[in-house]
Amino acid sequence: MPRDFLPVCRPGLPAAEDLLPYLRQIDAARHYTNRGPLARLLEQRLAQTLGLPAHGLRTASNGTSAIEIAIMAAAGPAKPDRPFALVPSYTFAATALAAERLGYIPIFADVRPDTWALDMDLAATHPRLHQIGLILPVAPYGRPPDLAGAEALAARTGIPVVLDAAAGFEQLLGRPNLHSPNLHGPILHSPNLHSPNLHGPGLISPTVPMTISFHATKTFSTGEGGAVIWDNAAGQERVVRAANFGFNYSRRSESAGTNAKLSEFHAAVGLAMLDSFPQRRTDYARTVAAWRKASATLPGRMHLPPDLASVYILWEAPDAASLITAQDALTDADIDTRRWYEAGLHVQPHFAAPRQTTLPVTEDLGARLLGLPMAHDMDQKDMARTVKTIQTALFAQASLQMQT
Repeated sequence: MPRDFLPVCRPGLPAAEDLLPYLRQIDAARHYTNRGPLARLLEQRLAQTLGLPAHGLRTASNGTSAIEIAIMAAAGPAKPDRPFALVPSYTFAATALAAERLGYIPIFADVRPDTWALDMDLAATHPRLHQIGLILPVAPYGRPPDLAGAEALAARTGIPVVLDAAAGFEQLLGRPNLHSPNLHGPILHSPNLHSPNLHGPGLISPTVPMTISFHATKTFSTGEGGAVIWDNAAGQERVVRAANFGFNYSRRSESAGTNAKLSEFHAAVGLAMLDSFPQRRTDYARTVAAWRKASATLPGRMHLPPDLASVYILWEAPDAASLITAQDALTDADIDTRRWYEAGLHVQPHFAAPRQTTLPVTEDLGARLLGLPMAHDMDQKDMARTVKTIQTALFAQASLQMQT
């Protein structure tokens, strides 16, 4: 009997019956997009849930569009005397592509080995700073965004900064207790999603917009979607205009813009997911606890939530050869894996150019970090199967090395 394929990510969006009340509202209103009532309701509920001011969150059609409209609102298109955007190479392609859409030429910087994020001090002293018109720090894998550092960088350099925190929803929300000793108890506490001010201090800025993604692979999802988090009412008005062709309560395009409005159908998915999100967080907490136990004997290092978003399980291999050995064995066992950011954008064909330099931290992370299967309802047998496959492959590798 063939072995079941185990995907690296198995999203679960609200069931059809949970969507039905919202779909009926769409039918009744016959308003399907263009900041309809459900999209505005989702913004309102998310702002209340995250303890943000009413203007603090504006939705977008996807996470990449959220970055684009935040750039339009905070920095505008690239200017001839400052054509470059400084981007950490260790990120997903969307970060740099969003800047390119606004005319910027990405130049890549290395990241810190402890946070995997852009080193703000090195960015502030970049040799081409006088030609940089935009800086795009990233909070990788849902790690805590350094918004204070981003604010300080913008103040120090005078250059607009937009922070890409695609998987950062849980950092804004606060997390369930993933380290609870009562792993089999009924709760593993999830915060009340309707309590204000659950986010920690400094997770919304008046000067630096932060973007998040609501893609199907994220912990909170609308299927496709995203948002701009920004404590700047005038800036958020520009965000709304940028998402609607640059229109300013007219049919005239008055500023840079695109079509980045969240549809009512995607808003319905988000509202239904928000209704059941406490249970989803509890499910993830239990799954992470099980993963922590199952992976305790793996060599190298495991990176687990709450240090990451709950959708990620990352194995840091002892060396690049061990990762290749384990990844090949997992593939042969029909277990899916992912090097989420590969070896960095600076070596990918579209971005590679003579202007790029060697980025050792990025390349080391890309060679040793491997995404393992994760889902909120993942079976513990699949965790054990994944761990055993890695252990067996590495044991065989070690035995072969001893023989030679």
